[in-house]
Amino acid sequence: MTTPSLPLLPNDELVAAAWLGSIPGLTPTMVGTQLPPDVDPQGLVAPWIATGFITVSVIGGTPDPLLPINRPVLQVDCWAAVPGSNKPPWHKAAALASAIRYATWDRRRIPRPLALSAAGVTYPQAVVQGAYLATAFRRLYDDQGDYACYQGDLVLSWVAPTDVFE
Repeated sequence: MTTPSLPLLPNDELVAAAWLGSIPGLTPTMVGTQLPPDVDPQGLVAPWIATGFITVSVIGGTPDPLLPINRPVLQVDCWAAVPGSNKPPWHKAAALASAIRYATWDRRRIPRPLALSAAGVTYPQAVVQGAYLATAFRRLYDDQGDYACYQGDLVLSWVAPTDVFE
């Protein structure tokens, strides 16, 4: 029996990570769905410690019932850490959050085509048509690892240009 192969389609987390990684001052390597370890396999400080890291996860949304328009609500966490310190670098985490907030106000640059890939696999392109914050970014306290984290909720409206239904 042959296993049918499913088509590769963009999804909310891929689109959100690509859009966030395309914000000026951020890079795709600074965004993912899971916070990486703060040390690499050789025991050295992980590269994200220098830049901070952003995690995204879908927490809700309202897809259009008649059109192929996606409107996820995403939890966005902006992380920063100083290994060996018990003083969270709040300003670095806040700077990541501010870059995202300002990107939602930049109406000329929000609609841009996004190249999507994950685990070495390329997905069809997506275009974010709109972005806004559903909640303000806020500090999260009481982290065991003394990481600084700002959390906010982001709403994206996106389409896949290859979606054509007849």
